[in-house]
Amino acid sequence: MALLFTVWLGPVSLPAAADANPMRAPQQMVKPNQPSAPAPSEALPTSVFDRLLRFYQQIISEVDGARSNMYPTGSDYARRVIKKHGVALGIVLTAERLLHEGNEKQVSPRIRKYGILRTYDPVEANDWWWHGAENWVYQPRVQQR
Repeated sequence: MALLFTVWLGPVSLPAAADANPMRAPQQMVKPNQPSAPAPSEALPTSVFDRLLRFYQQIISEVDGARSNMYPTGSDYARRVIKKHGVALGIVLTAERLLHEGNEKQVSPRIRKYGILRTYDPVEANDWWWHGAENWVYQPRVQQR
């Protein structure tokens, strides 16, 4: 339909084509290397969950005490995965991480963080299927018998 109007109005709009912005309207410049801001409908749930997780980290976890032997901790992992993949997939990946946390020591590398030996299990190690196996952070250890 637009092609039809372009063909029909082509000769009429030639003077306007010489001046691409005859009304001098503000131009929105998008830089190609910068990611665009998320739509407000996507940003609202993400910010709500981020604030809830920050509340948990700063208030509840401070009273309850540090219990996680993983790095990043469960709540920090949830914040990172929700920021990277959005709320819906973030909740699924967080639940999946909580389910496999018990046996993660057997397959994931150990690192020393804040003076404590922790199991390293970042977001990138759990969303490899999203980007392909060539983006794995580490190769799981093979158990020797």
